[in-house]
Amino acid sequence: MFGKRENVKIVAAGLALSGAMTAMAVDLPDPTYTYCEQQDDVGFRSGSGASNDAFMYIEQFTAPSEFADCFYISGKLQKDCVWDRQPKCCIVAYSKPVTAFDSDGRPIGLVEEVLLVQDVLGDGPFQIGLLSDRTVRLGIGSVFDCFDGTLNGLFSNGLQGETGEVTIRITYASEVFEDFTFTFEQGREAARVAFEAPDVSSVGVECFDDRGTKEVCYDVDYYWVQGLTPRELYCITQVGGKDYDCLATDTVLGWFDKNGNQQGGDFGISKTSAGNNVPEYAELCVIADDMGDIRFAISGCLDENFNGLADAKEVDYFSFLEDEEYIEDTNNVVKGEGWVPGSSTKTNPDDVIRLTREDFDEYPGFACPPGHGVCGCYTLKIRLNLHEENEGDDDDFGGGGLAVRADMSGDGLVDAVDLAMLLSFWGPVQ
Repeated sequence: MFGKRENVKIVAAGLALSGAMTAMAVDLPDPTYTYCEQQDDVGFRSGSGASNDAFMYIEQFTAPSEFADCFYISGKLQKDCVWDRQPKCCIVAYSKPVTAFDSDGRPIGLVEEVLLVQDVLGDGPFQIGLLSDRTVRLGIGSVFDCFDGTLNGLFSNGLQGETGEVTIRITYASEVFEDFTFTFEQGREAARVAFEAPDVSSVGVECFDDRGTKEVCYDVDYYWVQGLTPRELYCITQVGGKDYDCLATDTVLGWFDKNGNQQGGDFGISKTSAGNNVPEYAELCVIADDMGDIRFAISGCLDENFNGLADAKEVDYFSFLEDEEYIEDTNNVVKGEGWVPGSSTKTNPDDVIRLTREDFDEYPGFACPPGHGVCGCYTLKIRLNLHEENEGDDDDFGGGGLAVRADMSGDGLVDAVDLAMLLSFWGPVQ
């Protein structure tokens, strides 16, 4: 289930800042940015290996010695995919449209002949001959929509009622094919496909109703930072990040011990105010252990136990999964003990819980896992937060203010240096 995570790269930001230094003539320090959550061209993790969606697969790296007092982590709560409901589909082959005439010979519109209706699935592709112009004209609909031979999204006196994603595969030769994907979203859809075929006499057509997926936001990222000063206080502050609606990515941070247990009580978790439209990001101040390590996780704001699900809905969801024997029944002692966070059809479809059609019909509230619902990028600033005996406590321990969060360089000032770093990392406003 877990895709390969690229090696964590710790790179100096001098190159990234060169444009800003030239424009602003500021002698900048070389802070370190740590880029995680590497993705391939299609936007998700790939390959073999483990991700950091659970504590057992925590992503570890060593803070660079020259910047161990202040460095950055850039990551993403990405969109994963789970199985969608499996609709029953059918395929209709049509002739070319021809003009129809009334009894007086006046044209009344275009009509097309139904050449073939295929609604028996699982028998492999069936062959359709090409029309005179070497085209194939198909209709894709629910199996209920095919009874009257007219694909219009209706069945009898109501809607066809099927939802979910179907894939139509057109096979030209043994290994030459192309797929068309269509989603029944509201149970009243039908689709039409027309294409010109290559130099063949017929094509194979097949409908797959077991490949549909839907996106869900339930990613969690676990980090293990090494190389810090033992027994010193560090603050982890989200200083940037936008979700898919261009709002601040609404996150929660949690502190963990070496055994994967949440620690710190109320001080070991920090979250934002959901729906806040000002840059009030999450912040968590923790203590490095005797080895100079910090283990923490970041998730969506509704997930304070960091398993990817909305806390208010997970108990009912786990009960449902246990009742249907999708996960082991724990006799109500530890709900969800068999739940594995971060499963995605993008990485390993076999590890994603696949509900039956009956489950989707009977439990519409759990058509997919009740994820925390937050997908977006984030940038975390990790800095040493020393307690000065004569200066009082750093007010950042209680959450800090916007001025402290804007101190990108960590020098205690908000000035042109911080602006240059901000522009170099996020880019100027166009």
